[in-house]
Amino acid sequence: MVTRFHGVDRHIRSATVSQLNREGVEEKLIHPIRDFNAYIETLGPEDAVVMETGTGTFFWADKIEARGAQCFIIDPYRFKIIKDSWNKTDKRDSRNMAKALWVSAVTGEFGLPLVYKPSALTRELRKLYAQYQVLNKQIRVYKNTVQAVLADNGIVLSRVEKNHLLSEKYGKQMLEELDVSEASRISITMNLELLWNVLEKKEELVMEILRIGEPLKDQVELLITIRGITPLTALAFLADVGDIHRFKTLRQMNSYLGLVPRLRASGDKSWSGHINRASRKLTRTILTQSLIQVTDASLYFRNYYDEMKSRRGAGRSRIALIRKLCGIMRRMLLEGKPFKYTEVTLYTRKQKQYERMLNQIREDRERKSA
Repeated sequence: MVTRFHGVDRHIRSATVSQLNREGVEEKLIHPIRDFNAYIETLGPEDAVVMETGTGTFFWADKIEARGAQCFIIDPYRFKIIKDSWNKTDKRDSRNMAKALWVSAVTGEFGLPLVYKPSALTRELRKLYAQYQVLNKQIRVYKNTVQAVLADNGIVLSRVEKNHLLSEKYGKQMLEELDVSEASRISITMNLELLWNVLEKKEELVMEILRIGEPLKDQVELLITIRGITPLTALAFLADVGDIHRFKTLRQMNSYLGLVPRLRASGDKSWSGHINRASRKLTRTILTQSLIQVTDASLYFRNYYDEMKSRRGAGRSRIALIRKLCGIMRRMLLEGKPFKYTEVTLYTRKQKQYERMLNQIREDRERKSA
C-alpha cells in the first residue's frame, strides 16, 4: 500500500521534492537535492512519485520503478495547476504535483494528465531514428551546396551526371573534368568528402537500427508484406506508435502521428485546417519517401490516391494515403494477418534480404567480440 506521495520538480543538476503522507499532509520538503541517485535509494514499494516529462525523465523513472516504487509522468502543458500558475517556483510546483498525486490516488476526484512511457526498446529505436534524421538533413545540405556552387559556375548537370558526381566511385574523376573556379573546386571537394562520410555513417546506423529492432522481427516481417514498406520503414512505424494496443481507435493513433487535420467548430460551422505538426512525425516523414512504391502496391491504393489527388491536390492526397496506410498497418498488427494484396515473390525476396542483413550483423558483432 502506498503511504508516501512525492512530487518531484527535477532539473539537470538539482531537484526539489515535496513528500506527503497518507492523510495528505506534507511531511518534508527537500530543496535542493544534488544527488538524485541517493534520493532514489530511499524509495520503496510504499512510495509513489510524480514528475514532469522532460529530458532524462524516462531514465529516472526506470530507476524509481526498479526500487519497487510507482512513478507517474505528467504533461506540464496539460497540468493546469502548473501551466496556469502565476507564481511558478520549484517548491510550489513540487507541492502542487504531490497534492495532485495524493488526490488522484486516495480520493480519486480527478486523474493526472499522464504521458505514455515507451518501453526501453522503443526509446532506443527513437534515439537512433533521431540521429538518422539528423544525418539525412546533413546529406541534403551537402547536396544542395554542391548544386548551388555548380549553378554559380553556369553548370547544369543531367540527373545521371549529378548522381555520378555525388557518388564516391565517380565523383573525383568527374569533378576534374568540370570547368569551375579554384574556390568552387575546393568547396565542391570538401562537401563531397563530407557527404561520403555521412553516407557511410548512415549505412552503419541503419545496421544498428536493424540490430536493436531484432526483437520486433515478427512484426517487421508482417508489415513488409506491403509493397514499398522496408524493414527500416516498418521499424520506424513501430518505434513511433510503441504499443499499438494503447490506441482505442484509429483516429487516436493518426492524431498521435500527426495525420489528422486540426478542427474548429462553433455553432453550425466547422473548419478543417492543416495537420497537427506538434506530434510524432517520424512515420509521416519516412512514409512520404515510399509513396511511389506504396501506390503501386495494389490497384486500390492507386485508385484511392489518383481520385483524392484530383479532388484535393497532391499534398493532401499524400497525407490521406499515409493515413490509410497507417490504418492498414495497425489492423495487420492487431489481427496478426499479412497484407491482403501481398506479392509473394517480392515479399520472399525482402524477407530473405532482411534475414541476410541480420545474419551479417550477428557475424560482425561476433567478429568484433572475438
